Amino acid sequence: MPEVFINYRTGDGDKTAITIERELSHRFGSELIFRASKSIPLGTQFDEELIANARRCAVLIAVVGPSWAASPALHDPKDWVRQEIMEAHRNNNKVIALLDGRKTDRLRRSDLPRDLHWFATSQSCRLDEHNIGRDLNTLGDKLCELSSTLREADRSHPDSATPQLTRNSVGEAYGTVLLGNTVDGDAGTIVKGTSGPTNTGKGNLYNHSKHFSGNGVNYTAGEHLGDVNQRFDTSREVSNDE
Repeated sequence: MPEVFINYRTGDGDKTAITIERELSHRFGSELIFRASKSIPLGTQFDEELIANARRCAVLIAVVGPSWAASPALHDPKDWVRQEIMEAHRNNNKVIALLDGRKTDRLRRSDLPRDLHWFATSQSCRLDEHNIGRDLNTLGDKLCELSSTLREADRSHPDSATPQLTRNSVGEAYGTVLLGNTVDGDAGTIVKGTSGPTNTGKGNLYNHSKHFSGNGVNYTAGEHLGDVNQRFDTSREVSNDE
């Protein structure tokens, strides 16, 4: 059931009504925000839907444009804008005048029908096109204060106590990519907790030591106390005269 009913007059605030409805629907969920042309199903009796939702809503936002109070229709008891406001008021729902733009004056009792005099003295808010992001955010915050249903549905302030999923992303990768704490299966090269030299490619690993490659190479290290034969022919005896 909608919590917020958006009331507006076509030709004087309808574009602002669409902006408000879209912003509040994004923040609280479309099912909680009622705007006639969006929310009334095809084939449904619109008059019954309008009155029923104006009666059941927690908050009715009346978009008041520059010519709103001067409209002759407002003085007609059958005017739908007037009927919706009165239906919400009779059921003790919050009715908020939202002044559309800087040029819209505050409502005056003398401009309104007698049964709407109370509306002129109700606390209103303003939507300034030059600060529309801030004003829409403030409006949403105020609505949370008026409705526990909206407060629970608010998507702009997720509960910090609720565990959040951690998402990892990998750019261009060729081969196996692992995201986790354990490694199983064929994962390519894995190096963890090394305390010495590590070879992650092909070939032998030498760490600060002499090394030789090829055939027929002898290498003797350390202190020598005699002759060393480094020839392949080991049948000859080695004498001190040679």
